Amino acid sequence: MNLDALEHPLAQTGFKSDFDAMRWADVCVLVLPCGASAHSEAGWMKGAGKKVVVYQNRPQKPELMYKLFDGIFPMAADIAGS
Repeated sequence: MNLDALEHPLAQTGFKSDFDAMRWADVCVLVLPCGASAHSEAGWMKGAGKKVVVYQNRPQKPELMYKLFDGIFPMAADIAGS
């Protein structure tokens, strides 16, 4: 893994854009499946006192630590009303 890539100006600009959006947002929807960055963002947002919901768009095993979040919605669930 090339950690120097994280210091590249494009990576720095992308990080700032994402982090600014996280600070601005009131709610995070973690759409599964997703990667480590999305999980890090969801954890940061919950820690910042923002609402986080998990949306599963396919069947999968439940993750225990998703209980930290404000809701877990299975496939085809309506999360807009939550």
